[in-house]
Amino acid sequence: MKNIIKLLVCTAHFFWSISAFAFIYEVKILKKWDAAHKRYHYFIGFSDFHDKVHVANKHQLAKIETILNTCDKNSTKVAIEDLSSINNNGRSACGRYSVNSRGGVLGGLAQTSRTMGLDVANVEFRYCRVISLGPVLNNLQGNLNSFPSATTTTMSALLDEVSKEIVQIQAYDDGPILKKLYDASIKNIQDQIKKLRLDLDGTLSVAQYLEKNSTQKNRLELLKNLLTFDSGLLDLSLAHIVTSAFGTQDKVIVIAGGAHIGRVSDLLQKVGYKDASTTKVTFARENDLRKCLGSNIIDGAFCVKPQPIALDFLDAILF
Repeated sequence: MKNIIKLLVCTAHFFWSISAFAFIYEVKILKKWDAAHKRYHYFIGFSDFHDKVHVANKHQLAKIETILNTCDKNSTKVAIEDLSSINNNGRSACGRYSVNSRGGVLGGLAQTSRTMGLDVANVEFRYCRVISLGPVLNNLQGNLNSFPSATTTTMSALLDEVSKEIVQIQAYDDGPILKKLYDASIKNIQDQIKKLRLDLDGTLSVAQYLEKNSTQKNRLELLKNLLTFDSGLLDLSLAHIVTSAFGTQDKVIVIAGGAHIGRVSDLLQKVGYKDASTTKVTFARENDLRKCLGSNIIDGAFCVKPQPIALDFLDAILF
């Protein structure tokens, strides 16, 4: 039981954006001096965390929508990880299937922001993966052939999503420092593709692939790898969006899983962005391990979960 919980924790960050409810637990603000325009360029990263029942969800979403709607539309870029909106390449589904993650912070926020007249980039691309693997993850003891999306979606569809994202990132011209980091991350992901046999088993359905390459005993481990091996691609896309806006827009607001926000911040600091402000993360102990999805289990007995923050302080920064 303890091992299963630990593996669920490892895959949880991927499903934060699928969850119907989530909250913001940290905001990171970086800045870089734009000498040509004599102003700072700002990155404001909202770190999202999954919690199905937290009372902060509704209030935070309303506050974020107010923030976005009040921002200067000409000087603000918004980037979001949103499975319930059309992404940068015009996709929002996998075949006849789509994901409904609305009701939380991320779900549908890209579309909402677009209706406000904002310049929005939705970096999500893993529609087929969520649609085909999500039902299996939620019912590990179920018959693989009982999940329609897993039996009709091929592994080549999952690989195609990743391959197209890689090609797009390889075309970025963001300078030698980021280029080197992009190439290293992509090389690691391509190695994982071979290790997982995604290229060799492309003709199999997702259900057939899981049946061939796992048992019920070790299926969760394989699902964890399938869901997380390329998470760095979102980080690279977000870093590109931020750096591409330098000199044309004053600020880029990014709303995504906290792990992505942290890694994007690290990438940006390698190209001259400085830490301007980071909110303090506070934690609370949770003894019910069933409520520890997304948190590290300590001694197999409890976890500590980040707590939502008030977002009112952003008014003085963004408006």
